[in-house]
Amino acid sequence: MFGSNPILRRELLSRLRSWKTLAALLTVAGVSSGLVLLRWPTDDAIDVVSQGAMLVFRPLAFALSLAVMMLVPAFPATSLVTERRSGTLALLLNSPASPLSIYWGKLASNVLLALVLLTASLPAVAACMAMGGISLADHILPLAILMFAMVVQYSAVGLWVSLRSSSSDASLRWTYVVILALAVLSMGPLVWIGNLSGTWATVAQWLTALSPISALQQITGSQAATAGLGMSTGLIEFIVASAVVTLGLAVLTVRQLDPLLLDRAQPVGKIVGHGGQSSSLLRRLNYLVDPQQRSASIPWWLNPVMVKEFRTRKFGRLHWLLRLVALCAIISLLLTVFAATGTITWGVEKIAGPLVLMQLALMLLVGPSLGANLLASEVESGGWQLLRATPFPPLRILSGKLMSVVWTMVLVLLATLPGYAVMSTIQPAMSGQVGNVIVSLLVAVAMVVSVSACVSAFCRTTAVATATSYGVLLLLFVGTLLVWLARGKPFGPLLVENVLRLNPAAAALSEMNTPGFEQYNLAPSSWWLGGGIALACLVVLSIRTWIMTRPD
Repeated sequence: MFGSNPILRRELLSRLRSWKTLAALLTVAGVSSGLVLLRWPTDDAIDVVSQGAMLVFRPLAFALSLAVMMLVPAFPATSLVTERRSGTLALLLNSPASPLSIYWGKLASNVLLALVLLTASLPAVAACMAMGGISLADHILPLAILMFAMVVQYSAVGLWVSLRSSSSDASLRWTYVVILALAVLSMGPLVWIGNLSGTWATVAQWLTALSPISALQQITGSQAATAGLGMSTGLIEFIVASAVVTLGLAVLTVRQLDPLLLDRAQPVGKIVGHGGQSSSLLRRLNYLVDPQQRSASIPWWLNPVMVKEFRTRKFGRLHWLLRLVALCAIISLLLTVFAATGTITWGVEKIAGPLVLMQLALMLLVGPSLGANLLASEVESGGWQLLRATPFPPLRILSGKLMSVVWTMVLVLLATLPGYAVMSTIQPAMSGQVGNVIVSLLVAVAMVVSVSACVSAFCRTTAVATATSYGVLLLLFVGTLLVWLARGKPFGPLLVENVLRLNPAAAALSEMNTPGFEQYNLAPSSWWLGGGIALACLVVLSIRTWIMTRPD
């Protein structure tokens, strides 16, 4: 069946011939082998009795899961939307190939390629088995089943989002949003409810089955990390939930693969007339607040490039900003209730960790999608040539684009403050710690914006810039937490503390005395290091922007 599907053959061969596949293979092999070499015994005796191999197998399993989340969804998220924008999807749907065979070819090609990438970690897994402490039936085989379920599920998510998106960068952005919601945010209701009983507690337990974290904890024997949350799901529950999600998304995607359903009418616009006194009053109010309706010139003190970004960018228009404000208000209320109930139930230290991680997830969702569009979208659409022809110097162009993202990120950050206000009210002695946490979050915002904008300056397409930005930022913020997860063995306390200094979110966790982070003293050195990374990226971005504005 694999050889008879032309879509599968075309997709798989084109991916295997790409240099990106080779780079991904080398990355997976290098990281997995490095984790084993750090713990490989130096004497002639192999640790058979102790849990030395498990201490290496645990971060290896989490690193492979992170690699699946970062690498697998990228291609299916851009597959169908690229086909539709180039016009080849209509040819495929009018060919003898059925919608099911088209979907199967794209899904199977991505699953097979992901399995090829995972085989690069087999030497590291075999080395863990040689060290003793893990077995094929209890550890290796369950981890392989878990990885396969994650690959199939995330591939189905990418194809489902890709068919409903209008551009490649939007498809990538929403695909990672859905995956983050399935992997991390699905545990939010259980964190909120805690160990309470009832219908809502049962629903919260079912939602945790969507996340592979509990299954990973079960396979690696580290259930104590989530025991306080009351998580009772494991590998079987995740496989069932993953199969249900994959099958549902497959049915929705195949049903949508119809030429008639994919035809989208062009917007005809709105007819504005004299619709009465109420509509006239509404138009006058819209005239006052909507930048698109004002005919006055831009003030001298306002950067016109920033105004251009807000007026032309989808998430910069007034109605999207109002929606963002409303969403932030809702998140603020939820975080306030979350902090109040959780602090009373569990204490400040236990509730601060999930609160900081939720804020980090919110910044990683919004920041790269905005910063990666700054220069790459202009180069891709041809608008950069128009900016080069304007009398604005490179510094004014760059500052206007950066400020359009910074103001939006600050608006998102404001949604995280009420939760800390509640904790400060409940425990006034934490006011200084809350201030340090806010500084850490501001440093994290600076790193997210500067890194994503720097990546955007070196990419010619928005899709590549968005995927690369997510990869680099996940490596900085999530990869450092993987090192913390392997603290003790193979990583010593000094190395873990130095690595955590690269992550301002870890500094926020240490300031709130989150369990596992209270022994590290990360502030203010983490602020200076994060600020240095942001400043270095801004310097590189400025030089790159100056080069891009020079005559050809």
